[in-house]
Amino acid sequence: MLNPLIDEIFELLLTKRVWKIHTLASALTQQGVLNTLDPNIEQDLFKKNFLIMNALFELQTQLLPKHLVISTLHIELVEPSNNVSTQSALQHFYLDWKNYNTSPAEITALLDSFWQQFKPIVKTPTVNIEPIRIAWQLPANFRVGVLQKRWRQLALQHHPDKQSGNACKFKQIKEEYEQLKLAAQNEDVSE
Repeated sequence: MLNPLIDEIFELLLTKRVWKIHTLASALTQQGVLNTLDPNIEQDLFKKNFLIMNALFELQTQLLPKHLVISTLHIELVEPSNNVSTQSALQHFYLDWKNYNTSPAEITALLDSFWQQFKPIVKTPTVNIEPIRIAWQLPANFRVGVLQKRWRQLALQHHPDKQSGNACKFKQIKEEYEQLKLAAQNEDVSE
């Protein structure tokens, strides 16, 4: 199957040095060559993305000796280098037209997999919250609701916009609140 966006994307690549997938999609939509492809919003977005990525990978093979760098946030035509890229799994996926009609469930799984690579690894520092709990006058087995109520009281008391407020103290209690809330969630101390 011949991708109708190949020539359009090539012409866009010649007008600006670096592109991103969403800026290419926007430019193609403004030109009227990338319209609604599916009534389902997620599938429409997927199909548009598929067509753009497919066209880019097709162009990548056609443009030798120039090299087309393709990633989600950086698309650029560059001069050839000694670094010859091999076919990636992403390239293989987008060059296979069977993937154009991916089901909504498969799209959800692909998106979940994609976003997992950007999920931060949360390292919870071990903080002794007992002195904070005592200073906040919270019971030993406090619930999140009790914590939130106490946070609001302290926030109102120390807010920098209040005449008696203190920006440093407000920042401190905000940090303490986050530590207490995290500890409460980790310990399943909730309502």
